[in-house]
Amino acid sequence: MLIDNRYVPRHQKTFTICHWLNGISFLMLFLTALPLYSDTFLFLYNIFGAKTLQYMHRFFAIIFILTPIFGLLSARKGYATMIKEAFSFGRDDLIFLLKFPVTLIGIEPKMPKQGFYNGGEKVNILLQMCIWAALVCSGAILWFGTGVVDNSIRAWMIPIHSLAAGIGFAAALAHIYLAVVQNPDSLHGMTEGSINARYAVHHHGAWVDELIKKGKVTKKEIEQAS
Repeated sequence: MLIDNRYVPRHQKTFTICHWLNGISFLMLFLTALPLYSDTFLFLYNIFGAKTLQYMHRFFAIIFILTPIFGLLSARKGYATMIKEAFSFGRDDLIFLLKFPVTLIGIEPKMPKQGFYNGGEKVNILLQMCIWAALVCSGAILWFGTGVVDNSIRAWMIPIHSLAAGIGFAAALAHIYLAVVQNPDSLHGMTEGSINARYAVHHHGAWVDELIKKGKVTKKEIEQAS
């Protein structure tokens, strides 16, 4: 059944909360570490103090670590779907990735129908998993490894941590651009938990077909809404 005859239910509320917690905690981790990488941001030490930023960094690190754990417990269905979809990469996903770049300049090529997550989203999910693991493992060794982990190993954790943070920030900027500028309808899914039926048919047609097949929405409802 559609919401307000226009929107297809998509995400659990707890799943969207985890999405925002993950994004905000990562952004705060990035900001609180900036003075370590550039003198341009040393003013943050002058405003907040070096110790305060260090404590803030550790506070948001804990949130960053616990968010997916909380999600696995409170939004199991959403996380199970996300993991299953991300590791179910097929031919249609590859075709989507090959054709997607031209959509950034306003060209709309014929795309194969996509599932709950399209090919680009699947790649992003896998990337975020790797970034999370790299940041958490390297960060934990840097935080707790003094006197426990060999210094030569700890030394390698600094560039790994920095590289993961840099790639994560670049991916976050791309994600924000695509959600806010390129596909603003998708943002509704992470604020209200549902997406416009027209957008769902256009970007996740295979998923909509599956919903119709399962009887969760009717073809007539989708046609009228889109």
